[in-house]
Amino acid sequence: MKLPGDRLTVCLLTSSAEPSGMGEHMLTLARELEERYRVVLVAPPVQGGRALLDRAAALGLEVLPLDARGERPDWLPLRDWLRRHRVAVFHGHAGVGWEGHSALWAAREAGVPAILRTEHLPDVITLPRERESHRRAVAAVDRLICVSEAARQSFLAAGFPADKLRVVHNGIAPHLGAADRPGVRARLGLPPDAQLVLTVARFSKQKGHRFLLEAVPAVLGRCPRAHFVWAGTGPLLGRLRARVARLGLARRVHLVGQRDDIPDLMAAADVFVLPSLFEGLPLAVLEAMAAGLPVIGTDVCGTGEAVQDGFSGWLVPPADPAALARALLEALTRPDLAAQRAAAGRARFGHEFSAGRMAAETARLYEEVLAERPRREPLPASLPLPERPPERGAWAGERHAQPEPAE
Repeated sequence: MKLPGDRLTVCLLTSSAEPSGMGEHMLTLARELEERYRVVLVAPPVQGGRALLDRAAALGLEVLPLDARGERPDWLPLRDWLRRHRVAVFHGHAGVGWEGHSALWAAREAGVPAILRTEHLPDVITLPRERESHRRAVAAVDRLICVSEAARQSFLAAGFPADKLRVVHNGIAPHLGAADRPGVRARLGLPPDAQLVLTVARFSKQKGHRFLLEAVPAVLGRCPRAHFVWAGTGPLLGRLRARVARLGLARRVHLVGQRDDIPDLMAAADVFVLPSLFEGLPLAVLEAMAAGLPVIGTDVCGTGEAVQDGFSGWLVPPADPAALARALLEALTRPDLAAQRAAAGRARFGHEFSAGRMAAETARLYEEVLAERPRREPLPASLPLPERPPERGAWAGERHAQPEPAE
């Protein structure tokens, strides 16, 4: 609620222990909204959640380390905090559908006037119990925000009410790196004339690294100067590193771990490739577009709304190493075409995917809900709420992707 002379308080919350790209989204949104609202970022003080809180605090944002996962006793402190601070807008962020249900019930019990939730992936829930829990959680929400139109269509197909669904495409505030091609290659231990093929993604099944790995020999057959640099971390890092070594590709596929110089890598790369099996709307693709880097992606939810095949980049079918190889060869052997599509991608980013546009559309949704419901009575503490399965904690969406073959 608003007090005289005060700004409305907005709570941005994730229950994920590994927020990853969703955490980047939340930081960007918080910084864009803070001139208009008092914004408090809430995350569990464990693993990647702690790192997100630390980064937010370093940027001067207000943070609250609070773990609201699990059943009722776990989320009561969040409910009480929301009541005490008279929060006007609760905006939960879910990396996958089964996250964050408890926090929504805390906001509903606290009587927060506007309750919104952003789904950062399409509907990927398959288990009946999780499906029912998700439906009950969404009943507490005024608006369910999807980061792409394809994601919205997936929730419509799953039976979610159209009047609650809205699309706000992801946006970023790009951090452009220094164009130091020789310096970056030297830091990575690559030859000065290396063609640098960059991938920035969490090492999980969802991101499809193994299909890109299968495409590497065909690319090297025609582009012997190509080097593949994979930046990131995740549960499959060790397994992928071992597979690269077994294939004899360790001198051409470089797993460089978590990096703080991604803008510099993008400024120095020749092409960016993201071989995902599914997405919401990947921030790494937007960062590559903003950097003027040619982009090759898979024609999956979200990526296909950012990259226009044949105009601002290349789109290939998911899980198709041969198609990835063909697109890579075209990008690497036709620098004129690659530069043309990169320029188109940069222009498209500027028109469609800025952080300011994302924040403005989000704020309009806040005001829309507040106009419909300026106040909401808190639920009595004794009200029995539906049974909910416990939160899983760490993001586990890769189990919905195509399984890895047995070693």
